[in-house]
Amino acid sequence: MENIKYKNFKYIIYYPNGDSNIEIKKEEIKCNTIFRPKTFKEYVGQERVKDILDDYIIGTRIRDTVFPHTLIHGQAGMGKTTLAKIIANSLKVKFVETITSDISDFNEMKKYIERCEGGILFLDEIHSISRDNAEKLYSIMEDFKYRGENIQPFTLMAATTELGEIIKTKKPFYDRFKLILELENYNLNDLYILLNQYRRRMFKKDNMDNKIYKIISENCRGTPRTGIRLLEATIYANNNIGKILKNYNIIKYGYTKRDLKLLEYMKINECPVGLQSISSYLGIAQYNYLYEIEPYLLSNGVISRTSRGRRITSIGEKLIQELREIQYE
Repeated sequence: MENIKYKNFKYIIYYPNGDSNIEIKKEEIKCNTIFRPKTFKEYVGQERVKDILDDYIIGTRIRDTVFPHTLIHGQAGMGKTTLAKIIANSLKVKFVETITSDISDFNEMKKYIERCEGGILFLDEIHSISRDNAEKLYSIMEDFKYRGENIQPFTLMAATTELGEIIKTKKPFYDRFKLILELENYNLNDLYILLNQYRRRMFKKDNMDNKIYKIISENCRGTPRTGIRLLEATIYANNNIGKILKNYNIIKYGYTKRDLKLLEYMKINECPVGLQSISSYLGIAQYNYLYEIEPYLLSNGVISRTSRGRRITSIGEKLIQELREIQYE
């Protein structure tokens, strides 16, 4: 019987002649890179946004104008960076990206602008931009001038998970974006197609039952990034999706044991609970709660957010009972 080899990043695992003794040899092999769509055809979902962008891309080409400054907002893991790169590919312009909080001062910002050479400068987490840097971008975004100096026309493209924060604290900066795009939650059908596409590109030799795609789609909280994470874990667990859901503490429809713990805490308190109290109770940073837990609960109407804090809704109270019954089956 021939040796069977399974490539896994830095190692090749050999099963010699079907023997149960496993020999692991470290070899120099190329790591797989995550598949990222390069065209709108490959980019699954967000049909409304793609239709808008198609008009702008064709329109700027015909008129030989610079693509407008664009702000993309939506939950983490929805494909904002990937979408920005596809726009650059479609326009055939240079793409330079960085995280906004990594820019120390405006001189560094200018260097990034120069580096994109009239293409696209993509600033992720734009809500973290300082007020001073935002204000200095005003004249550049409007007239491509800074203190009398001409700036090569380019497209400022930014992404955020906190649109409200920008509007609240930096409204004049927000107003200077001519194109504002919202990425919506993915439906089950789009997630199914996306996961199937990813598996076929990245794990060509691994087959997967259609039921598993469906289960992952139902439990990835409507987020492609989470879906891909669960997909890869399932493949490495020999398609044992039950094991993966258990290991990730997923009870049903993406709701986890931590979600259940939070909902029970809110129900007991009966009154709105503050962000600091929630993060302390769950033992996580406020940032993690805001970006990893709350968006899904809010979008499903399980909790509501008020000026006094967060509180459970009637939908959330019904969900508690449903999750409890499944957990203790």
